Amino acid sequence: MKASIRTKTYSGFRGVDFSADPALVDASRSPWAVNMIAGSGGVPEKRPGWRTLRKVDGRINALFYAKFNGEMHLLAHAGTKLLRWYESSAAPKELKSGLPDERSTAAYLNGKLWIFTGAELICYDGEKVYGAEECGYIPTTVIARDPAGGGTAYEAINMVRPWQTVRFLADGTSKTYQLPYEGVEAIGEVKVNGTATTAYTSNLDKGTVTFTTAPAKPAAGAEDNVYITFKKTFEGYAERIGTCKNAVVWGVNGLSDRIVACGSGEYQNRDFTSGFDDGGYWPDTKYAVVGTAETAIVGYRRLGEHLAIIKEDNGQDSTVFIRTGNLDAEGDAVFSIHPCLGGAGGVSRFGFGNIGDEQLLLTSGGVYAITTNSFTAERVTQNRSFRVDPLLRKENLSEAVCCTYDGCFMVFVGGKVYGIDGRMPKNYPSRNDTAFLYECFYWENVPARSVMNRIDGGREHLFFGTEDGRICRFNTDIEDLSRYNDDGAAITAVWSTKADDDGDAMRLKTMIKRGNAVTIQPYTRSSAKILLRTDKDALGVEVAQGKMDIFNWEDIDFSRFTFNANDGPMEIPFLRKVKNYKRLQIIVKNDAVNEGFGIYGIVKHFVVGSYAKK
Repeated sequence: MKASIRTKTYSGFRGVDFSADPALVDASRSPWAVNMIAGSGGVPEKRPGWRTLRKVDGRINALFYAKFNGEMHLLAHAGTKLLRWYESSAAPKELKSGLPDERSTAAYLNGKLWIFTGAELICYDGEKVYGAEECGYIPTTVIARDPAGGGTAYEAINMVRPWQTVRFLADGTSKTYQLPYEGVEAIGEVKVNGTATTAYTSNLDKGTVTFTTAPAKPAAGAEDNVYITFKKTFEGYAERIGTCKNAVVWGVNGLSDRIVACGSGEYQNRDFTSGFDDGGYWPDTKYAVVGTAETAIVGYRRLGEHLAIIKEDNGQDSTVFIRTGNLDAEGDAVFSIHPCLGGAGGVSRFGFGNIGDEQLLLTSGGVYAITTNSFTAERVTQNRSFRVDPLLRKENLSEAVCCTYDGCFMVFVGGKVYGIDGRMPKNYPSRNDTAFLYECFYWENVPARSVMNRIDGGREHLFFGTEDGRICRFNTDIEDLSRYNDDGAAITAVWSTKADDDGDAMRLKTMIKRGNAVTIQPYTRSSAKILLRTDKDALGVEVAQGKMDIFNWEDIDFSRFTFNANDGPMEIPFLRKVKNYKRLQIIVKNDAVNEGFGIYGIVKHFVVGSYAKK
């Protein structure tokens, strides 16, 4: 009796799955798909390519953007220089030199971009770059002080600018006014009754200012009338902020009115909070010790009105702490911190992002979400990148940089991208668990050292910088097929089915010659190569090639001229008989420059034969 022909269809594709043997993954996922991303309707298609916008000297340590007076400014920390660069042909403008040649970070607050270089805090206002010592706030540290001393503490010392002002209440007879410190470095502005004066001498060693004429005593009930501004440097203060390596804008009740920074040298488990709406004021009293000194603070994620503080994981201390902020009865900000959970600690200070309102962090075990247990309402972490973790965990994750783009969380490391796709339906491995997994994707040939998602007018634009000084952007702004190349080179995009035993590992199957095809997505220009891999042929054999071109007056290639105007899907058949296989894997590949590529489905027909002997 003639064996019945069976049909196997692969469709409803999702993402990659590196978590299991290629024979065990779900038929809708791929055990090896490279440079593919879910397009409209979830169809896997070739990712957009990227192009070099310009080449500069020095590796690209960071890319920043900010708007000043309605104009978008693009900045690059390249080697030891801070540059303003342009997407046009205009030459970059050097803003500052002498920066450390290491990755940096920035925070935008109150019309200024505050850049933490790893050595100093600098500020860009849209015109110039200033050191914090130039533009930082000068606090009034003491008020109601008598000429001989005393007074009331008012504002805290600014750690990034060694200047402060003391306000005295003149007694009408004293000429010499004693500052709170001996050994001051300079006297700045001196005012009497609101008017600047130079009618005085100073003794910096003793910390005194002696007026030529004793300032008059103010009228009864009047306020301080002698203001003296002076310079006094406290060792290590400026470095505490200047060497911070991560920062976030946050504030009381979750508002964005302060900068919180961490990663400072010997103070790895401390973070520091700026003054209200001022990145140039870092009070020496506004710091917090977070957990034990053995583990460093790596970064932050905003959780509604709270701030999650992420630390390294040493297996003992909590890895996530929660900060809350409120105003006390006098209107001053008060922050409190409590440990939240342990287990999943940060591994890179650039390893943070989000999908929607779910906050994500890169750990040594993969990408985890900070979420809430549905039964206890306590904070927990849950793995979201399980399907790419076997490869992801082999990378040097301390060097990874991450960003959120177009609903996806992307980990750039080692020239590769490991992505989790928040646009695809979530998958719940267990019906009795609230934990879910995202679908994942995997890209190669993306040499990103730094990355930036520039959001402008509601549109996202993805840029990255390289080790060899290139500033690049993904071709998502290009509509035609020229978007499908990496700096002019072909993108090799691959989608593989599982190594399919067709439901019975111990029966030999034969794929018949007819009725087998790959349905590819329509593009003005596209093609595919089809390879078959069996348990007897580990490398795979190319069995078919096919082109799919659609006539378009705006894009005519006479070497591939076609009158085909049908913009529907097209099948590429592979007329190959494969005898006596236990498992068969179908690999579909496109490695042509400036061609689109996507897969709607795959169908094969086969018959079942005798039992396998081994």
